[in-house]
Amino acid sequence: MGSSVTGEAAPPGASPAGPFGVPSGGPTTPDDVMAAASRARLAGLSWSSLPWARRQQWAVRFVHLARRDASALARLAMRTGGLCRRDVVADQGVAFRPYRTAWRRRPQARADKPPAMQVMLSLSDDAAPLTHVFQGVLPVLLNGDCVITAVQPHAVPMVAHLRALALEAGLPGDAWQQLEGQDRRLLWVLTEHTDASTTACCTPRSAPGSTTRPGLFVVRKDARPRPAARDAVQATFRAAGRHCRATPVVAVHAHHYDRFLELFAAEARELGERARRSPETVLSRMTSEHQVDAVQAYLHRAVEEHARVVVSGAVSSFGRHTHSPVVLEQRHLDLIDAAIPPGPVAVVAPFTAWSEVLWAARGTGRHVTVHTTSPLSQLAPQFAALGVDDLRLVHPAFTLRR
Repeated sequence: MGSSVTGEAAPPGASPAGPFGVPSGGPTTPDDVMAAASRARLAGLSWSSLPWARRQQWAVRFVHLARRDASALARLAMRTGGLCRRDVVADQGVAFRPYRTAWRRRPQARADKPPAMQVMLSLSDDAAPLTHVFQGVLPVLLNGDCVITAVQPHAVPMVAHLRALALEAGLPGDAWQQLEGQDRRLLWVLTEHTDASTTACCTPRSAPGSTTRPGLFVVRKDARPRPAARDAVQATFRAAGRHCRATPVVAVHAHHYDRFLELFAAEARELGERARRSPETVLSRMTSEHQVDAVQAYLHRAVEEHARVVVSGAVSSFGRHTHSPVVLEQRHLDLIDAAIPPGPVAVVAPFTAWSEVLWAARGTGRHVTVHTTSPLSQLAPQFAALGVDDLRLVHPAFTLRR
C-alpha cells in the first residue's frame, strides 16, 4: 500500500521540494509557480503513461485511506476550516458518494479532450474541502493529468493531510502539488502556466477576485410557505455563505410574502439561538476578519439604502469570527445588490410578476432554487438563456434538478 504506483518509494507525506509542493521558506512567488508547473509536467510523463487500471488501483487505495481517516479530516475541517459539525457531515456524504459507481468503470474517450497530459489548476474550497478533492482533483488524477491546488493559508493542514494520503496510496509526489495563497497575482500566474481549471463547481466566493455571484431562492404563488421558509434558512446560511450554492437572494410572491417573512424570521432567530448555545454544531464560522468587515460594510450600506433589518444577528471579528443570521427586507426586488458578500446575510423581497424573477436572475448566480408545483419542462427553458445551469425545483413531495 505504501509503495508508489510508478515503482518509486512514496514519500511519507511531504515532497522533497517542501511540505506543500514548493520550496519552503516564505510566501509563494511567481518563480515557485513556474517551478511547480515544470515539475508537474515532468511527473505527468510517467503518471499518464500508466495503464488506466493502475491509476484506478491508486484511486481505490486513496479513497480507502480517506475513509480510514474520516474522523481526523472532520476535526481538521472544524478546527482549521471553521466548518460546523453539520456541514462536515454533509461534505463527507457528498464527497464519497461518486466513488461507489463512477470510478469503477473506465470513462468513455472524449473527442474534445486532447491526448496530451494536462496540468490543471484547482482552488481549495473551505465550505466543501473533501467534495472539492474527490469530485474535482481525484477524477483529474485518475485520468492521467496533474493538478496544482492554490490553498488559503488556514486550509493548508487539511489539504496537506489529503495530499499525504494520496502519496501514501502511491501517487508520484509532483503529480499533485499545493501552493499556499489565493491572491490575485498568484492566480494570474497559475492561470498562465496551467492548461485548464478543475474547480469542482464555482470559484469560492471568499477567494480574492472571485466573480461568483450569489444564488437565487424563489417562492412562487403555488408554493407552500412553511416548508419553503425552512428550506430557505438552510440554503441561505449554510457555511456562512462561503459555498457557491448559498442563496442569499430570496424572492417571494406577494401572495405569500408577509407570511413567509414571518416564518423565515422565526426560523432564522431560532437558528441563531441554537448557534449561540452550540456554535461548533449549528453554523460554520466566517473565514477571516476581512470577510467580517465586508459583511458589516454591506449591512451598513443596505440600511442606508432603506433596507429594513428584520433579524439582527451578531457579526463579530472577535475570537473565531462568530456570527448569527441577519435578515434584511427590501421592498423592491430590483433594488437588491447582486454583490452580496459571503456571510450570514439573507435579503428578502416580494415580486408580483414572474418577469421580475427572470430579470433578477440576470444579476445572480448559476444556482437557482424554486419552490413550486409547476413542471420542470415549463420553467427550465425560461432560465436557459440566463446562465442558470443548476436549477432545482422543490415540489411538496419531491425535488427535480436540471
